[in-house]
Amino acid sequence: MVFNMSSRDERHLKVLEKLVLLQSMLYQYWQENLKVEHNRQIYAKLAGVEQQLIRLLQAENVRTNIHRLLNGSVLFARLLGFTFVTQWLMRKKERQINRLSTSSNTQLLDRIEKIRALVIQEKELIDQLKESRLDFVGAIILGMNDALVEITGSVAGFTLSMSNSFMIAIAGLIAGIAASLSMAASEFMAERSEGNIKKAATAAIYTGFSYILTVILLVLPFFLMPNNQYMLALLVTVMISVVIIFIFSYYMDVAKKIGFKQRFWEMVIICLGVSALTFFIGFVVKAYLGVGAGS
Repeated sequence: MVFNMSSRDERHLKVLEKLVLLQSMLYQYWQENLKVEHNRQIYAKLAGVEQQLIRLLQAENVRTNIHRLLNGSVLFARLLGFTFVTQWLMRKKERQINRLSTSSNTQLLDRIEKIRALVIQEKELIDQLKESRLDFVGAIILGMNDALVEITGSVAGFTLSMSNSFMIAIAGLIAGIAASLSMAASEFMAERSEGNIKKAATAAIYTGFSYILTVILLVLPFFLMPNNQYMLALLVTVMISVVIIFIFSYYMDVAKKIGFKQRFWEMVIICLGVSALTFFIGFVVKAYLGVGAGS
């Protein structure tokens, strides 16, 4: 037990203890329930590391509602994958360790050094996890990125040339469905050339699904808003595209350790740049060529 701790240190230590207990229970759950034997073995080793941390922290007597957090984490993992949840909890744990490292309590600092050594072992084991959905993340990126650039750019171009929210939505949706089928077929043929039909089909499904889901989200404002509110619908669509880029960039940063800032700003600049260019083209088409919804 560490004596003479500040209230700040006590608060951060309790959070760390709760995280360690949650990770221990999660790792045991995945050790028993995952289908792939390799991942089950990794989580068995991770659970052993967590038990060492629990003894080091003397966290066995921490009274907190871990079971509710466990159920929420399991549900979260079903949606986003166990790798993402594992990496996300590790980030939270490291954040608490870093905060405790600034303590003036020498007993606590000695314990933190031992904890860091165990965390290094834990991170090495986590890097060995293999999750099938992450194997197809390239296909998801391909579908989502293409949809963001093409559909946001398309509806921006349609906005001034058509000047009707419903017509813009229909045109964007038709273009999106056609493009999603084309992208899925292209991904299938690219993977098929390597001789794995099952992998090719799965990659095509991921590409097509991520594309069409992104399309639906981007054209939805034009369906929901009055026909004369097409400029507001375009603004909402652009905001949705930025939110999608933010969420996916964060996911990739956590799950695959791909830099968040660079990917986020690259995609935002490309998406908004294409949208601005096609918006200008739509203006030229309507103003100088006389093409529009009512022509």
